[in-house]
Amino acid sequence: MTDEYKVALTFEGADRIDIACRADEDIITAALRQGHLLLSDCREGSCATCRGFLVDGDYDQLLPHSPHALTDAEEEDGIVLACRLRPSSDLVLDFDYPVDRVGRYEDGTRNGQIVAVDRVSDTVARITARTNAAQDAFQWEPGQYLQVTLPAVGATRAYSMANAPDGTRALEFLVKLLPDGRFSGHLAAGKALGEPVRLRGPYGQFVFRGDPRPVFVAGGTGLAPVLAILRSLAATAPATEARLVFGVARESELFADDELESLRQKLPHLEVVVTVECPTESWFGAYGLVTDHLGPIDPSRTYYLCGPPAMIAAAEQLLLAAGVPRERVHTERFLETGDQQP
Repeated sequence: MTDEYKVALTFEGADRIDIACRADEDIITAALRQGHLLLSDCREGSCATCRGFLVDGDYDQLLPHSPHALTDAEEEDGIVLACRLRPSSDLVLDFDYPVDRVGRYEDGTRNGQIVAVDRVSDTVARITARTNAAQDAFQWEPGQYLQVTLPAVGATRAYSMANAPDGTRALEFLVKLLPDGRFSGHLAAGKALGEPVRLRGPYGQFVFRGDPRPVFVAGGTGLAPVLAILRSLAATAPATEARLVFGVARESELFADDELESLRQKLPHLEVVVTVECPTESWFGAYGLVTDHLGPIDPSRTYYLCGPPAMIAAAEQLLLAAGVPRERVHTERFLETGDQQP
């Protein structure tokens, strides 16, 4: 008979859900079996959506997972992937989102059409999809993402909305154009305009927590969910004292100049730093990595990091070393998919 363990799931605000988990099943599966849909996406240890902190208890070894979703150093610090965790004792597992997000994230599927494709830099395209009028518009929180399927090429990718939710059927995404990308290559070739699209979600926990002085750090298309949050703040809390550090590798990869200037006008206390890692002599702005521009680091502020895994890992290390509490650091890792199906 398979051993069964008690698992206490705790959430932001001290809420708690108790489940039983067998030794041969992971936490996500056990919770689902008992009617609780925890935040998760890939269920294969590659997306990092189900990350939590192991407060107490033991496990033998996490199931195979991507180092981009969880590094060895993070695991040593107690971070785990719930979809890869099988217990060997009773556990207490803490998640950094409120309990009211459990079980309500999958809000069905919508059909729609790609109505605009704009190349905004050498490496980024902005696409706009519009859902069918026969279906209700998506409801989501700024910072969340959808699973986007292009039936024409049989590819599904996860993209964060860049526009703020306002009841519209239009959804704006920023897509990194990859040389071997089945999805993004179709966009780059100019073939996607007018094509049908299927959208599912919303998903994700990279949402704004109501902080009065947030700091946002974005690399490349990691700017998308940050734009959604800032656009929402411009409409609902224009007095917010926010700071944004946005970085790209080369000047040719820069985009969203007009959007950022508009946000500066609507959020008068917004500070924006745009940095280029490898600038040319004609660049007169900030240069270097986004981590070069985090300072002065203030442990009383809340930090939102979105972009490539290496960028997030470096920024997290600096913030935690400077005394920022882990619960004040929220992350969303953007992984390059290339020609692989998720």
